[in-house]
Amino acid sequence: MRCTVCGCDILPNSICCQNCGTRVIEMTGVNSAQPRYGNSFNNSFNNGFDNGLNSNVRAVGKNMSIGKKVLILLLALFVGAAIGFGYWYYHNVSTHTIREENFSVELPRSLEKATTIDYAAQSSDGTVKANGKYADVNSDFQYMILDYSSLAGETTDILTEKLFVTYMKGNLKSQFGSSYKEVYADGNKLKMTYRAKTGDEVYNYAICKKSGYKYYWFVFGCKADEKDFYDPKFEKWASTIHIN
Repeated sequence: MRCTVCGCDILPNSICCQNCGTRVIEMTGVNSAQPRYGNSFNNSFNNGFDNGLNSNVRAVGKNMSIGKKVLILLLALFVGAAIGFGYWYYHNVSTHTIREENFSVELPRSLEKATTIDYAAQSSDGTVKANGKYADVNSDFQYMILDYSSLAGETTDILTEKLFVTYMKGNLKSQFGSSYKEVYADGNKLKMTYRAKTGDEVYNYAICKKSGYKYYWFVFGCKADEKDFYDPKFEKWASTIHIN
């Protein structure tokens, strides 16, 4: 660039002419708004910024986006696992004490009191004092209390828990016919499978307990194909039965 006053060459980036001292911004025809370092410098700087810092920012943003998705996925898996564990714990571990007429039993919290009862009165001699049912979608617990005080004396002394089970077995065979299959019978316990009114093959674990003139008939049930899974549980639940 030449000085517009004296015509001498001006060194790049100079503020004024070295010959006449005129300031560059005061020279006629010179754009004071023009960048001191020229367009080529600015373009290379901007291109370097875009290709360097900006590309790094974009990379960081992309990594943060992937990290956020991974975090959300892990959080969803954690919540799902927690819900699954809660469901399993509620149905398999968590229990509470059920107190009914003159007895108590420890059952899973998932078993709730039902309005329908499968076991009807099985005796024309004994009076059904109480019966009830607790159930969930997989298993159930039913009870029936029979009072034989009208037969007080030698009759109830002879009718032991084992004989009562034999008596109930005969009634069940008559009720369910050929679908009745005995799995186990000894002492005060009876295990069997049969076809219910719904058409399902079911498994029952029954136990009798005697107290005075009263006979308590407790039954745990599930589908027949889940017998092996529930039978140990029924044993455990039955061991918690306490006659008051």
